[in-house]
Amino acid sequence: MLSVRPSNRAAILARLRPARRAEQDPAFPPSRLAIDAMMLVPHPSELRSDASCERMSLRAFLLAIFLFGSAATAASADETQLAFFEQHIRPLLIDHCYECHSLEAENAEGGLRLDSREAIRRGGDSGPGVVPGSPEQSLVLAALRFQDFEMPPSGKLDESAIQRVEQWILAGAIDPRDEAPQSLAKASMRENESDEDVGSLWSFHRSQVADVPRSKSAWCRSGLDAFILKSLDEQQLQPADEADRATWLRRVTFDLIGLPPSPEELHAYETDTRPGAAARVVERLLASPHYGERWGRYWLDLARYATSNGADENHEFPVAWRYRVYVVAAFNADKPYDEFLTEQLAGDLLTGESESQRREQLTATGFLVLGPKMLAEQDKPKMVADIVDEQLDTVGKVFLGLTLGCARCHDHKFDPITAEDYYALAGIFHSTRSMEHLNFVSQWNERALPDAQREPAVAAHQSELDDAEAAAKKLREDFGPKKKWTDKQQAEIDVADKHVEALKASLPALDKVMAADEGELKLVSIHARGSHLNLVGEPLPRRVPKIFEQSVGSDSEVTVFPADQSGRLELAQWLTRGDHPLTARVMVNRIWQGHFGEGLVRTPSNFGPSGMRPTHPELLDWLATEFVRGGWSIKQMHRQIVLSNTYRMRCD
Repeated sequence: MLSVRPSNRAAILARLRPARRAEQDPAFPPSRLAIDAMMLVPHPSELRSDASCERMSLRAFLLAIFLFGSAATAASADETQLAFFEQHIRPLLIDHCYECHSLEAENAEGGLRLDSREAIRRGGDSGPGVVPGSPEQSLVLAALRFQDFEMPPSGKLDESAIQRVEQWILAGAIDPRDEAPQSLAKASMRENESDEDVGSLWSFHRSQVADVPRSKSAWCRSGLDAFILKSLDEQQLQPADEADRATWLRRVTFDLIGLPPSPEELHAYETDTRPGAAARVVERLLASPHYGERWGRYWLDLARYATSNGADENHEFPVAWRYRVYVVAAFNADKPYDEFLTEQLAGDLLTGESESQRREQLTATGFLVLGPKMLAEQDKPKMVADIVDEQLDTVGKVFLGLTLGCARCHDHKFDPITAEDYYALAGIFHSTRSMEHLNFVSQWNERALPDAQREPAVAAHQSELDDAEAAAKKLREDFGPKKKWTDKQQAEIDVADKHVEALKASLPALDKVMAADEGELKLVSIHARGSHLNLVGEPLPRRVPKIFEQSVGSDSEVTVFPADQSGRLELAQWLTRGDHPLTARVMVNRIWQGHFGEGLVRTPSNFGPSGMRPTHPELLDWLATEFVRGGWSIKQMHRQIVLSNTYRMRCD
């Protein structure tokens, strides 16, 4: 058990637990728990050789590791529980409870409202609706179980739904509904919408080219600092002091490559008095191969990368590692984000300038093949619908910051995404092959990588094998039924069969990769309640969600999908338009989150009305505009952030 002297414990906790004011005001650097924990390890210049100092250093280091792991685990758990709420709990409450227990009800029955976190915890006339961590004290769960009350009155819910509510409460009842609920009708764009409605749909409007605030302060190193200083000035606050050189170096080194600086690097930077010392450090770190490993890991998590299927048949993905290598290399090479995105959605449809580029582009489409798949699902049309749903949900959250998957069963309850929008997009992925459904257990799609040196030999060998198989087949046809074969005929067939087997055993193999392919073009009708057995209306032409055509001030050309291809390339080209309202915003917000622990939008995969508003909307738009203007360079965005005075501020 680690121990900290009482006199030190308070100081450590004060350092690791930011003031409430700092948490509420993102103009202050948010809690950098992992970095600050690592900062507890003494600077090399402070180390002494005595045994007590070594023990203190070890304790501090172990404490840092413990806190780092705890912080990362807590953040991951919160994100998982938030996703669980959005997928299972919010839809259940809307479908079965809001009619009688919300602001939309004329008179909430029993004084109980369930449409906000505060209301559901406060409860009604009979007591609290939900007590986090205590299912037995939560009256909502008792009512769903038909104990003291019976809700919903139309009939008891499936036991699986009730168990999910219990699971949610046990996990702490994480509930993002911290604002007054709005009418569900406000999720659509209308000609007579109010300013409040427009504000709730801020993310569907194109980024505004914000003028950098004017400032005479020497504190402003960049436009980023000017926006932050403006926010501080409006609240009559001053920036925190600048961190010392050792602190900044440790911070930026951990952030960019995930490792601490060496004592030699610390000494070199602390003694470098030439102009541009910090910029040289940043360039060294961005050139390190560890940079791609650090930031590629963030992307691999978003891409649900794993080396096995992870569902019913947990089969190993033997060549999944190729996608991992592609991602790390893409970050190290600073592949422009618009290219990076396009390759992952439609790399197989691109014409690379070289064989190595074509190999990269094909490998990138592993993004669509990865992820959990129910390989033993025998209802193959259902399996395809589930795979497409998982792909759409991932594309929506990762690239757009939208929960598109919520519109599979019905119009989205909050975002202006309809079921028609969902199934129009679904047609793109129904026309894409990412799985092979040939056997009892389906198989993910693998394709041979281009290899100009080996392909001719493989083709020649395959041709020889085809001829041998044809010859063996002809012998059987010529000799007739097996029971009439003579010993001589049997010997001839045995020789032919052995020749075929020898050719199969020596067939040179091309490198394989998990990759998407074009499938049979298929348009999709709306699936009522998400069921492929309950189709409604005619198949829908492929298109992007209508909200993007109706967005205020949008003059973009309508995206046209070809009649002879899936449309993945056109989808990627639409996503990477310079005037797209979401793509650049979502990515720069993720980069900001990687450095500060929280994004300017603190729900990084939900930019819809149910997500959180940006704390600094003008700064977010400015960064997004700079991102596109700078050629979608992720490394350039790092430079913008880590060389700013905002990033240099002390956090203790």
